[in-house]
Amino acid sequence: MDSPGAAADHPESARSLRWGVVAQVAVLALAAALRLWRLDQNGFDNEYYAAAVRSMMAGWHTFFYNSFDPAGFVSVDKPPLALWIQVASVKVLGFRPLAVLLPQVLEGVAAVAVLSHLVRRHWGPVAGVLAGLFLALTPIAVAVDRSGNTDTGLVLVVLAASWALLTAAERGHRGLLLLAMALIGIGFNVKMLAAFVVLPTFALVYWLGAAGSWRRRAADLAAGGLVLAAVSLPWTIAYDLTPAAQRPYVGSSPQNSMIDLAVGHNGVGRFVRLWQTGRTAQADEAKSRRRAAAVRPPAAVTAADGYARLFVRAPVGPLRLADGQLAAQAEWLLPLALVGAAGLWRGGRRRPLAPTQLGLLLWVGWGLTYSVVYSWAGGIFHFYYLATLGPPLAALAAVGIVALWRRYRDGGAPAVALAGALLVTAMWQTYVHTTGLPVVADEWQRRLPIWTLLVVALAAGVLLARLLRRGEHPGAGTPERVAVGVGLGALLLMPAAWALSSVLVRGVAVIPSADIGRLRSPAPTPTLRARARLGETADRRQLIAFLEANRHGERFLLATPSAQLASPLIVATGLPVMAMGGFHGLDPILTPERLAALVAEGQVRFVMLGELSIASRLMGAEAAGRPLADWIHANGTPVDPVLWSSPSGIGWPTRRELYDLKPGTGLVPAS
Repeated sequence: MDSPGAAADHPESARSLRWGVVAQVAVLALAAALRLWRLDQNGFDNEYYAAAVRSMMAGWHTFFYNSFDPAGFVSVDKPPLALWIQVASVKVLGFRPLAVLLPQVLEGVAAVAVLSHLVRRHWGPVAGVLAGLFLALTPIAVAVDRSGNTDTGLVLVVLAASWALLTAAERGHRGLLLLAMALIGIGFNVKMLAAFVVLPTFALVYWLGAAGSWRRRAADLAAGGLVLAAVSLPWTIAYDLTPAAQRPYVGSSPQNSMIDLAVGHNGVGRFVRLWQTGRTAQADEAKSRRRAAAVRPPAAVTAADGYARLFVRAPVGPLRLADGQLAAQAEWLLPLALVGAAGLWRGGRRRPLAPTQLGLLLWVGWGLTYSVVYSWAGGIFHFYYLATLGPPLAALAAVGIVALWRRYRDGGAPAVALAGALLVTAMWQTYVHTTGLPVVADEWQRRLPIWTLLVVALAAGVLLARLLRRGEHPGAGTPERVAVGVGLGALLLMPAAWALSSVLVRGVAVIPSADIGRLRSPAPTPTLRARARLGETADRRQLIAFLEANRHGERFLLATPSAQLASPLIVATGLPVMAMGGFHGLDPILTPERLAALVAEGQVRFVMLGELSIASRLMGAEAAGRPLADWIHANGTPVDPVLWSSPSGIGWPTRRELYDLKPGTGLVPAS
């Protein structure tokens, strides 16, 4: 292993260049394999976004306004850029699952390449390869990159902006600073205010790194703010300036405004609950589950715990990200990352900061700002948000490793830090893994940290023994390099296992996460849940056939309370399906009077009630949709399930009811 400053101390040899290229290609191949292997089992993954992609293919109006449905009734609750990229992919490859998921795969692999380049610039090829390897194996990065979610695009855009920022600060180049701000503006059109979390760090990096007077730096940052606004806001403003009757309703916005969506649901809504719910994520809830688990059979524990593990249950506070299941998403190498971050305080304080100090400031600031946001996000918060922590933690861990290796080579008392850091990281991983495991786990899952600790302890022992043997003399030979490689390999065992939980089994649609509990034996495929999924698919076909057979010019094939059922029907047919209350059924889009008018105009005939998800019901969607449901009960006629549902009893929940709002027209059974 070369020293971390090799790239800066002397020109790279042809041999090291070849090694670096081969290692980088291998890391990218590994990243691509983890993101592509068995990807077909995920289907369209997030059918909410897949439905929007198919709807946006219907025309420029639905494309520009980010419409969820082909009729332009309601928009998705995210900005359009990431979905526009998916639409472009579908235009080339056709509407199929691979075409929808491939952009995220490519963006994830590109993020690994960009991070490797950024770290390599300052700390050499070894650090660059390690940073890329760590990000490639980050469990939540693998899960998100295999999904239809937009967070992969956000990570890539922020990494590209980081390159422009670091180069701008090192050269004092205003144009590159403006490019960095423009890229963050693009990030706003991928994930709204989530892209702005790094702005304080960006401003600090440029202020402390760029040469020139304070007036010039202040002017540069002010110009960057103008560019940021100029790139971020035009689409949002254009949307809000369009008369409401001429565009889709803004999904998840009570005010029917994109600005309100950015500030409310996608802003304040991450910190404060903007809805009424009967469930809170308190510590005593976890205790009660454990007490109940002691008296329930294992199968019952697994089912209840399995559903609960889809959601973040750790309470807000400074130690929230130390929760086992949260830490398992991206924090496996946290002790090594802290070693890397410590280099920021060992460097000089005089401005302008050296390039290596600027790089550390960027990664530390990026990681800290997102960590603070996630620690205090008491509203909407999911595991996949932690994908934004992957790059800074991977970069800092790589820097920490090469810094420790340099100290080890130099000898003296600090040389023991390498072995100590490996052992501390192994103990941290043991805590993360054991506290993150489900109530019921396989024996190999429980033994995984034991194997890691034994191998790392052996590697640390070799390092210390060799250190004692050589005394005060600097240097390191093949045994030391092998020991470090074995120790690092052992430290990647548990994150790789958690990452494979999104590869070996079907990923969790809508809210992706990594969870080694999904790799329990027996495999989940023969379970009742899988049979229910097959039954529900058959029922959907039966329902679609019935609706199409009885559609006589109505604009909408069906109206539903939320996107729960509307999404797969749009994906399957490409026809307009109305989500009357938006994604969760909470949006005040329709009144009973407006629904009556749509029925009178011949736009709606059939309505499905009772299809809300558990999460939507907990958020109060049933109460929000009660006026519409009461009107439908009073003015519609229930349709016999025999006409539109299979008789197996496995597919649809029994609470679902199909209503005909034009009962005198007559019904044709599904063929």
